Amino acid sequence: MVHLGGSQWMIVDSCVDASGQPPALAYLESLGVNCADDVAIVIATHWHDDHVRGLAEVMGCCERARFLCPVALRTTEFLKLTQANPSGADRTTSGVRELGRVLEIVRARKGSGQSEVGPVLVAENQVVYEGEHCEVRALSPSSAATEMALRAIAELLPTELRPHLRVVPPKQNECSVALWLRGEAGSALLAADVESQPTDDRGWGAIVALGPARAGPAGLVKIPHHGSETAHDERMWNELLDLKPSAMLTPWNLGGRSLPSRTDTERIAALAPDARLVGHVGVKPKRYDKAVERTLKEAALSRETALGRMGHTRARCCRLTPGEWRIEAIANSRLLSQAA
Repeated sequence: MVHLGGSQWMIVDSCVDASGQPPALAYLESLGVNCADDVAIVIATHWHDDHVRGLAEVMGCCERARFLCPVALRTTEFLKLTQANPSGADRTTSGVRELGRVLEIVRARKGSGQSEVGPVLVAENQVVYEGEHCEVRALSPSSAATEMALRAIAELLPTELRPHLRVVPPKQNECSVALWLRGEAGSALLAADVESQPTDDRGWGAIVALGPARAGPAGLVKIPHHGSETAHDERMWNELLDLKPSAMLTPWNLGGRSLPSRTDTERIAALAPDARLVGHVGVKPKRYDKAVERTLKEAALSRETALGRMGHTRARCCRLTPGEWRIEAIANSRLLSQAA
C-alpha cells in the first residue's frame, strides 16, 4: 500500500493471510481509510499467483479505484486464457482466474456507468498517477518485453492439434511493472519481479536507459523477485539507488524451495545493510514418529506449518529530513543480515 497524499492510496498487487483475506484491506481499514472511496489505484504488476491472490476482493471493495495492469494482460490471447475451462474442469492457475475475475468487475462497472475507465494499460515511462504530493511512474515493461510476454502467452493457448492443458505462467517475468515513486521527501523504487535480461531492451537494462535517477536516486527499494540472483543487476544498485539504501524484501517458499538463498542474503545485506526481510523463510512442517506421520498423510490432503501473523513493515520519510527513510517492523520482520 502506498499513501499518495491527502486521502488517496494505491494498492500494488495482493496476497491473502491465513484466513484467506487480503491484509491490505484490513490494514487500511485499521487506519480509518474508506477503501471504497479513498483507494485511487489498484495495480497488478504481473500475473504470477503470489502477486494477485485476493486481488478480485480488493478491487470489489475499492469501488472508485482504477485498475492498472501490463499491456500483455489485456490482449485477446490473455483474455482467452482467463475464459478457458475445458471439459468442465478448471485448468488455469489461480493467478489467471483471479485476473479474470478482476477484469469482470472492471467491465461490469464500466457497463453500468459506475466507472468511465476500463483497465489502464501500463508501459514503460508512463505516469500512472500525478498528484499534489506524489508522482507514480511505471518504468516497465518495455515494448520488447511486452512482445516477448505476448509470445509466451500465445504459446499457452490451446490449438486444434494441442489440447488445453494446465496453464502455468512463464517463469520469466517479462511484463512485470516496476514503479518509481517520487514525493516531496524522497523517492522509492518498487521493483516487483523485474529480472535481468540478456539484452538491454528488456529488464533492468531498459529501465536504466530511461534515466529515472535524473530526478535523484531512490532512498528506498522493494528488492525484485524475492532477492533471487536472476533479478540482480549492478546497474539498478549503482544508477537508480542511494549508496546503502533502505530496502525491503519478501521471501518465497514452494515445494521445499525458498528465496532468498544464503548467497542472495549475503549479497543483498552487503549492498543494503539495513535491508528488512518481511515474512517467514523456509519453515518446514514438524516431523513426528512413523505412526503419527502415517495418520496425518491419510487424514490430510496437504500440510504446512501455521505461521501466525504474516510479515508487515512500514516505510516513511519526512519533509524535514528529505531522503531519509524510517522502516518500522510491525510484524514478523527482521534485518536480512540476521538471517544470513
